[in-house]
Amino acid sequence: MRNAIETFLSARIGVTVASGLVLALVAAAPTAQAQLLGSNKRELQTAQAEGVNSQERINTLDDQTSQLESEYKAVLQQLDTLRVYNQQLRDLIAAQVAEIEITQRDIDRVTTIDREVVPLMLRMVDGIDQFVQLDVPFLIEERRTRIANLRSLMQRADASPAEKFRRVLEAYQIENEYGRTIEGIRGTVDTTDGRQLTVDFLRVGRVALYYKTLDDAQLARWNKDSGTWETIDSDFVAPIKKALSIAREQAAPDLLLLPIDAPETAQ
Repeated sequence: MRNAIETFLSARIGVTVASGLVLALVAAAPTAQAQLLGSNKRELQTAQAEGVNSQERINTLDDQTSQLESEYKAVLQQLDTLRVYNQQLRDLIAAQVAEIEITQRDIDRVTTIDREVVPLMLRMVDGIDQFVQLDVPFLIEERRTRIANLRSLMQRADASPAEKFRRVLEAYQIENEYGRTIEGIRGTVDTTDGRQLTVDFLRVGRVALYYKTLDDAQLARWNKDSGTWETIDSDFVAPIKKALSIAREQAAPDLLLLPIDAPETAQ
């Protein structure tokens, strides 16, 4: 009996111990799950943080890529501009090189030009001198002085050929201008009997030259064939006085009736 009671008690104790173990296991299960969930949560949070960091890096790389692309396009545009500019510079340099070559050839020809121009200018001075001698004798002293100054200029070493040539052309232009204008000048004339009269000269281009004494008593015109003054009729006093007024801009231009030499047929 005693043995049966001990066996029963042992069985009850075993059941009790087993029940306690089960309860202990059941009690421990929620704690493990919580730890597992916490670990998973931390891993998820870590993964989310890494995802955010990765997205930020991707955005940063995208911005950097866009900036590099813009800079690349700007560099390409600048390169095209530089190509056009460099081509323009090459064209300008080529044109300047051509001008330098032309200038150098001109410099090399300066000596030759001087040798050719100086004799030409001397012949031009001789020509204008001869022309004045054969022309109607108006402003004769002024014109001869101009020619003498030209001859003196030709002998000056400090005057450049360009300056000499300019002065010669200027003298020709002045002489050419005389042929297109009329002029009234007061001066003196020597008579055949040795007297000197104060007169008003009237020059009509190079066609005719007249003079009238201040008292209108004598009228004369220059005869190119004889190279002397010849008296003309007093009927021309009024036309000559009118022409003098026009030449001195004291009257309006008008038709004039004056004695002139008939034109000659060119040979």
